[in-house]
Amino acid sequence: MKDSICKNNYQIEDPNHVGEVIVSWIITHACQENCGYCISPVKKEEITSEKEHFEIQKRLIETGLTKNRYIGGEPLLIPHLPKLIINAHERGLDTRLSTNGILLTPEKFKMIKNHLNSVAFPFESVNDEVNEKIRCTKCHRKIVASRIAMVKEAGSIGILINTCVHKENINELEELGHFLNEQGINHWKLRRFNSASGRGAVPNKNRFEITDEEFFQKVEILQKLYPNLRIDGRMPSKLSTRLMVSPQGDLYRMVGSEENNVYYGNILRDNLNIEEIYKRDNCN
Repeated sequence: MKDSICKNNYQIEDPNHVGEVIVSWIITHACQENCGYCISPVKKEEITSEKEHFEIQKRLIETGLTKNRYIGGEPLLIPHLPKLIINAHERGLDTRLSTNGILLTPEKFKMIKNHLNSVAFPFESVNDEVNEKIRCTKCHRKIVASRIAMVKEAGSIGILINTCVHKENINELEELGHFLNEQGINHWKLRRFNSASGRGAVPNKNRFEITDEEFFQKVEILQKLYPNLRIDGRMPSKLSTRLMVSPQGDLYRMVGSEENNVYYGNILRDNLNIEEIYKRDNCN
């Protein structure tokens, strides 16, 4: 892979993504959790058939895709997702699964572990009460910690942690950083809470909102505390350059609320060239 840093078998991407075409495929908005900061819209009718999902993946690959990020919602709610991951990896794609970990059982992981380049987990705090209040489910820390151990045992899969930084966890992050540092996590991505869209985020703006200054001060503190842990602080505006596929098969970029997003068309219905769009609009 061009211009990237290899760390514990995980390729840290070149920020310019030279020679890469990356898509985040939101394969479903469904999820077992009910996170207060969630930026997914209210779930509506989605593509669910294995045949159509494979057709979407085929068209993405044939028009230049090099990296596929399976995200949600919770992507493992799609029963044939392991088949999609295996197919993509066998066709030469870099694959990443973003999951809350609940359905990533040892049996499921065994099916896909040789076909994954990286796994991303959401993690807001090592405090169980804080996690339960934010996510509305129990045992998140225990589940994610066990999944991290499982993935690390596989030996060749990168582990990312995604943390939404907001009013209810901003004072918990030093402790979380200590835990992640001890676990030898490859990459910790911190994203400031975004209230522009989402079934959780929009109604919870006042509950979670923090300032840019608060966010970047915290990122700087964490980077100094844990210099050996790759830590990135990302603003919501980062999403505006990310190419996404919706659960309905629409190709778009998230630039704000749903009605303000940039839509290119539908993968199944329209003749879309992913590589051409990616390069033309400087996606990353």
